[in-house]
Amino acid sequence: MSDVSKNSAKIKNVFMYFDYREYIRDVLETLQKDGLSLRAIQESAGLSGSAFFTRILDGSRPLSTANAKTLVTAWGMGEDEAEYFMDMVKFGNERDVDRREGHLKKLLAVRSRNREYALQDSTLKFFSKWYYPVLRDLLPLVPAGTSAERIGRMFTPALRAPQVQSGIDYLVEAGFIAIGEDGKYAVTSPIVSTPPRVRSTILRKYHLKNLEINADVYDSFTSDDRSITSVTCSLSKEGFEKVREEIAALREKILAIAREDKSPDRVCHVGFQLVPRAKEAK
Repeated sequence: MSDVSKNSAKIKNVFMYFDYREYIRDVLETLQKDGLSLRAIQESAGLSGSAFFTRILDGSRPLSTANAKTLVTAWGMGEDEAEYFMDMVKFGNERDVDRREGHLKKLLAVRSRNREYALQDSTLKFFSKWYYPVLRDLLPLVPAGTSAERIGRMFTPALRAPQVQSGIDYLVEAGFIAIGEDGKYAVTSPIVSTPPRVRSTILRKYHLKNLEINADVYDSFTSDDRSITSVTCSLSKEGFEKVREEIAALREKILAIAREDKSPDRVCHVGFQLVPRAKEAK
């Protein structure tokens, strides 16, 4: 029996993770605390190559399917753990956004069987409907006892009462909204801690849906009730990154203005799009 196999009971629970690199890093730290060197762990697993784990962890190379299967065996994973780990590797390595979303759904489906993980992941549904973030900010502005039907009519486009009610139920259950003794809603801030790749995968459809809605409702507002502008310009890679940073800074400034606003009477969606329209042929 290898030294790693003897310590398999101490290896981290794979279902805690979305990022296979984070999982591997934590497993290695656990095994190193028991006196094993990276070289010994690599040799025990039967993996070849110079600085194998270092290159995986720093992102200079992906973990291949073959090597992932080797780790499954070396680290004594059960059938369910192995399947989850392999899906996590596929999710981490996938470049196609549609296939990546499919892998994430499989990971979430497995985690949903555990109540603790299901509660953690419930916050990820916040961006599954375009109107959940709007509803969260709108509810504290309406009088206590306002019907779901009336709240739905406040939306552009309008929502049906069942959509509003299911949204309220979700926001309360997930901790985004709290109901006071007076029946008034208040915004709360649950901790959402997920890897960037998970967030970007989930946010993709949310952003696309909002772009679609913005186009549909464009003529529903006069110029006094909307502000839409754009610019087309030529940028280098360095210039592109500077613009990205400026957008991020402006986003934080807008949020600060919203926090300081003492009498809000509407919920707004502010979108920034920085995308290439044409690139020089190489």
